[in-house]
Amino acid sequence: MPLGRPIVTFRTTWGKTWAIALLAALCCGAALPGPGARGETVRQGSLQVSFGGSVAPRLLPRAGTTPIAVTIRGHVRALDDSPPPSLRRIAIEVNRLGVLERQGLPTCPLSRLRASSTEAALAQCRAALVGEGRVSGVLVLPEQVPSSFGGRVVAFNGTLPDGRPGILAHLYTPRPAPLTFVLAFTIVRVHGTFGTRLVATVPEKTRRTAHITSFTLRLHRAYTADGERRSYLSAGCPAPEGFTSATFPLVRAAYGFVGETTVSDTLVRTCRVAG
Repeated sequence: MPLGRPIVTFRTTWGKTWAIALLAALCCGAALPGPGARGETVRQGSLQVSFGGSVAPRLLPRAGTTPIAVTIRGHVRALDDSPPPSLRRIAIEVNRLGVLERQGLPTCPLSRLRASSTEAALAQCRAALVGEGRVSGVLVLPEQVPSSFGGRVVAFNGTLPDGRPGILAHLYTPRPAPLTFVLAFTIVRVHGTFGTRLVATVPEKTRRTAHITSFTLRLHRAYTADGERRSYLSAGCPAPEGFTSATFPLVRAAYGFVGETTVSDTLVRTCRVAG
């Protein structure tokens, strides 16, 4: 029964609604479905983008919420077997009732993460860690044959240079050449079904050389604040009495690539009531 309501809820300390997300289908604009996740595939010209997402546990309370983990897997490729165009901008809109809990959770300033390895980033900001994953792609350098790269992603509850809260996704790979970049997601309130927009622009220097082809991210964090056990992400399944599930539009994503190509789609998900 379509309800247009989300199962994933998050609460901020300043009382505004944010949303999750699936962050970071975040970072690379794609995702292939994993076990228990339905996927979406969009083709535009010679570009194919697949994306999806899943929530664990799959059974959620009808009233109230329970801690959850969100996993995202992705893939983007050019259908002509050339390196895919480089990702330029990500805009993710989430259902307007989604909120994120960060009260009492340490934050990491963006300035601590620049030009750092994963180990150095964790040494600086481990207390603010909210997710981990992997990324792979193709490194395209002038007068060189394109080469594959792969690396670890760590996501932090962050602070942007102007003081606003953000979500910072840090990637580092040592081969074939050391590469570090941080996607800093800003948060904008909008009207309508999708009430929160997360926006990140890939740094120009990065998008000149790094072409992302796949991405995995798992978001989850349990922590204690003011003597209370809390979860960075929580969820419930607000299905009406008599129904055991609810269906809703969870997230609408638009990925802009160098060359002005934009691919967008909406993920619809179903939650099931526990008990």
